Amino acid sequence: MLLFGRKLHQVLMDLQIAFSKRPVSSSVLPDAYTAFNTSTVDSEITLQCLEGEIPADIEGSLFICQCLGSSEAYMVGDTNIIRIDFDGNQPRLTNRFMWTPTAAARHKLKNTRHRFDFVGFMYLSPGLGMSSYTEGLYLLPDGRLAVTSDVDRPWVIERDSLQAVTPVGRRDEWMPMLTDNAGEVMGSLFAGYNNSHVLYTDHEKGEVFLVNYRLKPNNKEHPVKLIRWDGYHDFESWIVVDNNGAEIEIKQSVHELVFTHDYILLADTAFVAGTEMFTPWKSAKLPYDKTVIHIIDRRELTSGKKTVRSKQVVVDSPCIHLIPEYENPDDQITVYMLHTPATNTAELLRSYDRDLHGNLFPKHLIGYGTLPVLDLSSVGKHSIDVSRSEVTKSEYISEMPYCWGPYLYTYMGRQIRPFHGQDLFIMFKGFSRDILPQRIFNAYKNAGARQVPLEQMAGGEGIHHNNSICRITTKDFAIADAYVFPDRVLLYTIATLDSKNQGGTGYVIAGVATDQAADERSSGHEYWIFNASNLAKGPICKLEHESLNNSTLFHAIYIPRAIAKELDQKKTSYQVPIREDYPIEELEKWNVSVLECFEEVIYPLYDHSEPAATRRAKEITSQLAAQRTHKK
Repeated sequence: MLLFGRKLHQVLMDLQIAFSKRPVSSSVLPDAYTAFNTSTVDSEITLQCLEGEIPADIEGSLFICQCLGSSEAYMVGDTNIIRIDFDGNQPRLTNRFMWTPTAAARHKLKNTRHRFDFVGFMYLSPGLGMSSYTEGLYLLPDGRLAVTSDVDRPWVIERDSLQAVTPVGRRDEWMPMLTDNAGEVMGSLFAGYNNSHVLYTDHEKGEVFLVNYRLKPNNKEHPVKLIRWDGYHDFESWIVVDNNGAEIEIKQSVHELVFTHDYILLADTAFVAGTEMFTPWKSAKLPYDKTVIHIIDRRELTSGKKTVRSKQVVVDSPCIHLIPEYENPDDQITVYMLHTPATNTAELLRSYDRDLHGNLFPKHLIGYGTLPVLDLSSVGKHSIDVSRSEVTKSEYISEMPYCWGPYLYTYMGRQIRPFHGQDLFIMFKGFSRDILPQRIFNAYKNAGARQVPLEQMAGGEGIHHNNSICRITTKDFAIADAYVFPDRVLLYTIATLDSKNQGGTGYVIAGVATDQAADERSSGHEYWIFNASNLAKGPICKLEHESLNNSTLFHAIYIPRAIAKELDQKKTSYQVPIREDYPIEELEKWNVSVLECFEEVIYPLYDHSEPAATRRAKEITSQLAAQRTHKK
């Protein structure tokens, strides 16, 4: 019934636009952009420097998580892991698809009754489960990487092969996001699990923290489970309660779980994806105009206890990402937040959306997701007194033309060493009324107090500010340096690259799509390298390859060569046996196609007990990749 309702709605919308002409290009986004990548395959290529010079003092590997998208949503589809190896010469780029059991099942079962159909921010096979997006990439205590999602278990990948080797946590260690009838529809075999896409490792203490929670369903239980993991053994977990002993409630999401030396911060963040993902005739609701932070004392996480207390503080702005300074002297926490008012990052550009002039959008932009915010955004610096459970001081940076839609942040040594107030590099998505759908404008135009009047933003010629990168000094809390990208250049992601030379300031690398290619050999998909101490100068190097085609690049991690050698010495023993995690007794309850999918594809993918098994796994990944290409 759900799928029928979605298809009927799409038919009705298609009829409304059947005789409308769709433009070929956008005045804002480049023609090189595509939300749905159909050409990226497992490959190794050498990047060419088409403009400028490659810095000689970069030695290490940059890893990026890329979602290849679907025909309707940029965040939903197959995941591709990118590794760019720098050694002083021309960088080498490796692409590898990430085959988890759900990704493999979605392709293997596509012609069966258990096929996965697109329903918003996921593919759903009723009763069987879901296949959703991945976006995060994080360094684990054992030196391997984890690919993460807000609605699924993290998966461990090897840094050399880029292959998924084990989930983080057994299925019985995770709590499914839905219960009762809704849970039965969602399915338990490939259940969804609400968690944080962030998985930072405290390398000082050898700990990782995760959260697993359930949104409140009709006055039923809504536990929030905090998980501590050492990277090698089973989870430890506690139910988070308030000072009165009542379970806390997450009303939106915990998009980013972060910590200091002594505290854990669970922020109820403004990434909201509710039932509107199933019902496209509704717009996603506007997030709350404040951010509730639940603060947990790490010293109270003791074995044998079932619960842990938390204190609540409220910041007077919604946020999507945050990062605290690691040290918390005298129980004082300093946290930096990317505030995103009057927007919902779960919204997508739909096939029938029209701009403020009543025109449809170009076909290649259907599924685009980083839509304009309806007010100027800000970066906040907040001082929190944990003992008094209050925010004692708040400062904000909110400047045009930069602070429109903060998206990602990074800093030198991110994930390698703690954050001690290093300069923050923040990417902003910009604003243009020409990429603003009328539907989104109508849904969010009545947001509360605003900095920029709607008439100034969307009336007349409106405001047009493209993507930018800003370097923010944390001590005096100011924009010290910035670069605004040219028009029709789309910024995907940023990462910092440390210099191997002591005293070197390092670099910032940006993944972009552009219609102003650096050379006729460029596909329009490029990596631009900036001197971290002089962003305003512009890129000092532009890397490209004629076959390069990026869709949506998300989070990245850079590992210098010296650090990689240290990580290679770590013991890697953690492994969840797939045959035990998906027992054959459970699979036999399903149609024979499900059992065959596991026996012929999924089980062999994770069996590396002998060379023949490893060869078989490689054959299966090649076959899956061929099926994917053929289907597209």
